[in-house]
Amino acid sequence: MKDNNNDWSVSLRKKYPIVSTEEWKLLDQMTVLKKINKGESFLSYGRIARYAAFVISGKFAFSIFDDEGNEKIIRFAFADDFLANCESYYQKKGSAITITALEDSVIRRINIKTLSPLYDLHMSLSRVNLQIFQEIAEKDLEHQYILSLKSPVKRYKFLLKHRPAIIRKISITSIAKYLYVSREALSRARISLVKKQVFCD
Repeated sequence: MKDNNNDWSVSLRKKYPIVSTEEWKLLDQMTVLKKINKGESFLSYGRIARYAAFVISGKFAFSIFDDEGNEKIIRFAFADDFLANCESYYQKKGSAITITALEDSVIRRINIKTLSPLYDLHMSLSRVNLQIFQEIAEKDLEHQYILSLKSPVKRYKFLLKHRPAIIRKISITSIAKYLYVSREALSRARISLVKKQVFCD
């Protein structure tokens, strides 16, 4: 696939300013531009993870499935986020999560095997790797907090206040899977909040 973007790392440079121009050039040489169609998996359940990627455009869902086969979303990824399942890679075991494109998306994919040795040679890349792990941990902790809220109304209200981008960019069906509630319960919660807003006004 031809890369029509003169510099795919423009916004990533702002997010990770410690990475030098030469290091971005190195990553440019090591990564491959890939298009992932809506509904296509970047990583499928049970497959050993071998690749990671920067999201250039689009959005992804990290999903797990319960014993009854119901999908539950544990995390979303948008432009400039990182796709990976390092646990699967390092432990050489099938992935417990599926990473799926929620719309036609573009990524810069890299083989984790070629990426890992760079951390010993480039301290800034090692620090970015740590930052990415911290970002993922913070998102996971926040998700656990959201799930601790007792009602669909409280869970949705948290997103409205703290994560409006999810409300804007993600479908109600996927948000319901993220909040671990039914689509119908989420619809009722949204209607309830709208009514409260009307009465408060």
